[in-house]
Amino acid sequence: MMNISEISRFKMDSHQILAKQKLGFSASLREAFKILFDCPNFIFLIVVISFPLFAALLAHHVLLHPTFLQLLKLLSQENPYDPSQRFIIRCQLDDGTDCFSQRSSDNDNFTANLSHRFLISTLLSSTLIFFLDLLSTISTVSISAAIYGGNSQMGFKKMLVEVRKLVATRLRGSMETSLYALLFASLTLLGLIALSTNMFLMPKSSFIFGTIFVFLLTKYIEWSAIWNMGIVISILDKNQGYIAIGVAAYLSRGSRKLGFSLMLVFFALKVAFGLPCLYALWNGRSCGALGNVVSVSLKCVGDIVMWVVLMVYFYDCKRQLLEKKMDLENNGKAIEAT
Repeated sequence: MMNISEISRFKMDSHQILAKQKLGFSASLREAFKILFDCPNFIFLIVVISFPLFAALLAHHVLLHPTFLQLLKLLSQENPYDPSQRFIIRCQLDDGTDCFSQRSSDNDNFTANLSHRFLISTLLSSTLIFFLDLLSTISTVSISAAIYGGNSQMGFKKMLVEVRKLVATRLRGSMETSLYALLFASLTLLGLIALSTNMFLMPKSSFIFGTIFVFLLTKYIEWSAIWNMGIVISILDKNQGYIAIGVAAYLSRGSRKLGFSLMLVFFALKVAFGLPCLYALWNGRSCGALGNVVSVSLKCVGDIVMWVVLMVYFYDCKRQLLEKKMDLENNGKAIEAT
């Protein structure tokens, strides 16, 4: 539990933040980079806390990406709408025992390799990476919010103490909200995968599926700002779970375009950071140790900047809501006076 001095300090920081001016796209990014560069202790803290996450993500990239691309190649070779694939299936069913045995052997080898790599990757993704990423997120959001509120002179030990307190009090709520956000994002991504698969298998209807795909992708980027702001709220406020995401949707009603623009930038950066290694693996080449390290490093840095930007975006949305309430109250008092 926080004592009286800590509660009063937290309220003072919130008032100082809410007293700032309304921010736009460039101003939000500028405020985030100002927080990052004005406090070297904060950068050092994030590097220390994020190093285990970096190591886990690096192992995840090395194990998952080659297997994932092998799976895509296998699916692309077994297109049921391709006439050549129909010939292979007919050969297997009528008289081509050699053809069947050869394909079966290839699939068996691939399945064994796939199962081994996917088992390790799934364990890393579902447990270790999720937990380490949550710890890094709590640290980034909580300390950046304190710096944004005026506590830019915090020492490294003080930051560690604050992070330990926040992890002890908000870990459960933040984990619940993160699981809801992960569920919503996974369902939307499954829809995008289904649409992209239909575009590949049915070229004649690709325009229809492509239009729906673009619309759903746009909504995914817009919704991701709400889901991620819900995680920020569960760290800085008492709300958690689907309630925190609902509060985020309510706060961001007048700033959806700003949230979409901010998340679009980070979505594009994530795609750009991941494409070089995926392209090399798809063409049968290795990404290399240096390529994997650079790709994972850029992803970690991008995520840190994204959470600082989302913290600034959260307070900007909250500030706009309070301004609207104050305007309504002032208008009501003016009407009563009249």
